[in-house]
Amino acid sequence: MSPVPQVEPQSAARFLREVTAQAHARVEALPHMPALAAGTLDRARYAQVLGCHLAVLAPWECTHAPWLDTLAAHGWPYRRRAAALRHDLAALEASAPMAPQPALPADGPARAWGMLYVVEGALLGGRIIARQLRLQQPQLAPALAYLDMGSQDPSAWRRFQGCLEAALADPPSRAQAAAGARAMFARFAHHLSAGVRA
Repeated sequence: MSPVPQVEPQSAARFLREVTAQAHARVEALPHMPALAAGTLDRARYAQVLGCHLAVLAPWECTHAPWLDTLAAHGWPYRRRAAALRHDLAALEASAPMAPQPALPADGPARAWGMLYVVEGALLGGRIIARQLRLQQPQLAPALAYLDMGSQDPSAWRRFQGCLEAALADPPSRAQAAAGARAMFARFAHHLSAGVRA
């Protein structure tokens, strides 16, 4: 009798990637994304992209500051993005959004981890975009602090996945994280579709 093959349990990161694939695809399908990924998005629309990210992240970081401050004890010192985004907008001589929307409520740490999965995952793509913008439009180099955050520690995503695994150890917590991740993708899609001209 042949031994039954062992099935590797699905990681939390892979679970979130699969259950948010459609929500992620909606962001990637926005009209400005090909030019952004290629590094050819013009200065004005690049500033609009940064402004949209600030409108999402500044209130989220403020609302969730107490929870974010606890993450270092779980092995993940969160790096705030709002200051880098404001720096880049100033370098572009662009104004920050005047009235960002209220932050999404987390309703528990598992849901917050799902939101954080989207925020941290954005830095993976940001690292590639920063490289392309620097290559195609070197005059934008002073305005890449936010996107360059993903280049500061190339192994960070692997460590984050380990923290995610420890935080989302059971199906109920993963379900809550999935809801948080979908909500965060939807918030980015809403702001980017409304705030960036095609």
